[in-house]
Amino acid sequence: MRKWTIMLTAITAAAVVLSGCGSSNNNGGNASNSTNSGSGNSSSDTSKSNSGSKSGDVVTIKTSITAGELSKDQIAEFEKEHPNIHVEIEEVDATKLAAELATGDAPDVIRLLGVQDLPSYVIKGIAMDLTDRINTSTVFKADDLMDITNVFRFDGKTVGAGPIYGLPKDWSNDYAIFYNKKAFDAAGVPLPSTTEPMTLPELMDLAKKLTIKGADGKIKQYGIGTNSGAKAEPTYDSMLEYLLSAGVNINADDFSSINFDNQAVKDYINFWLDGVKNNIGPNSVNNDQSDSGDLFFKDQVAMQIFGYWYSGVIRNDERAKSHIEDFGMLPTPIAPNGTRVAPTGSATGGIINAATKHPDEAWTFYEWYFGGKPADDRAKTGWGLPIFKSKMDLLPSETAFDKQVNEVMKGEIENSNKYLVVNPYLSNGGGSIFSKYAQPLLFGKSSVDDAVKGMTKDANNAIEEAKAAAGQ
Repeated sequence: MRKWTIMLTAITAAAVVLSGCGSSNNNGGNASNSTNSGSGNSSSDTSKSNSGSKSGDVVTIKTSITAGELSKDQIAEFEKEHPNIHVEIEEVDATKLAAELATGDAPDVIRLLGVQDLPSYVIKGIAMDLTDRINTSTVFKADDLMDITNVFRFDGKTVGAGPIYGLPKDWSNDYAIFYNKKAFDAAGVPLPSTTEPMTLPELMDLAKKLTIKGADGKIKQYGIGTNSGAKAEPTYDSMLEYLLSAGVNINADDFSSINFDNQAVKDYINFWLDGVKNNIGPNSVNNDQSDSGDLFFKDQVAMQIFGYWYSGVIRNDERAKSHIEDFGMLPTPIAPNGTRVAPTGSATGGIINAATKHPDEAWTFYEWYFGGKPADDRAKTGWGLPIFKSKMDLLPSETAFDKQVNEVMKGEIENSNKYLVVNPYLSNGGGSIFSKYAQPLLFGKSSVDDAVKGMTKDANNAIEEAKAAAGQ
């Protein structure tokens, strides 16, 4: 479920012109800094006068939700129920979306990642404040919504606080562990606890024990694969999960700066460097181009770092069906002495464009897609967790594998109410900066101290550029 995301360069380019395109055609959104508003972007004060449609007219709502997530049959079903609304999917990349945001032609309902993208969209006035609409909705009831929905809240400083600007379509605890018991048995290693999370160093030690070399010294079985390009090495998003557990925020309160020169960051990097040194999985040094997922189903990788959605992969892979009971989930690893967390790494969902000319019709579609029958359909597939408590019973539960995963998820859900801290001025640029300085470490061409200083310098330069481009 690695999904489309907005790159920093595109958002920066769009930000230069946002104040001009947003203020003249707001129609339900705060065009400047919507973090200062409570719920002033609601339908009650703007949508009726700005909807731009007459009784009986057919209004076209554009969305960047992909065809793989919104089928033609679903669109036909919606349009049959709402004959005054035509839904059109518009595939956009970062460059096209930035240009459309600048000219006021962007989709009415924009697909994005709550974790990485939402704060940036709020700061730049792109996201409509949906607080009043959601609070008065008969579909989205406060006591039925999972805590994860708060990842689409942002008050300018804290994700999870303030107005709500959107919702996930589904979500996963993206840093949990899936295991293949056959690989554990081959290494003569017992399964760890399914209720108590391992610390990261414990996970690294376990991965070493599960790594098997042949007589020729070549790897016969790896201990672990990851969700980041199948490379078992340090990554930016994995570091953010570690810092969340450690209770460390490397950003300034207003996100105006960031400092990677922190002991928790160094500890995280060193744990993974040791893993790379011990060949616990495919990595840049051993240059193994194998897909760790393929090796996992060949019983040649013992663990995979993935969220609940990966249960859908396992459930539907022909190689697993004959012995599905050999697979299962383990809790999300934590920092030593850290808090138990089980955050989502993306929370793919959507917002309503603050500049939409049809806020009421956009909301009708939004409410249906995120809370209606499509939400039921998504839950039944088991490719993601629902955002409604009442829909949890729709998840697959027939097999021993399903039951084991669902049991582990109870503890994970209880600890999913903390969110990765992503600097909105770095957006996804943080990952490329981290990788730039982490890669030389793998080959012994730099020191951790020098790497974190380089990361800090480059990241702060990028933050300053993004703020200047946004006129801040």
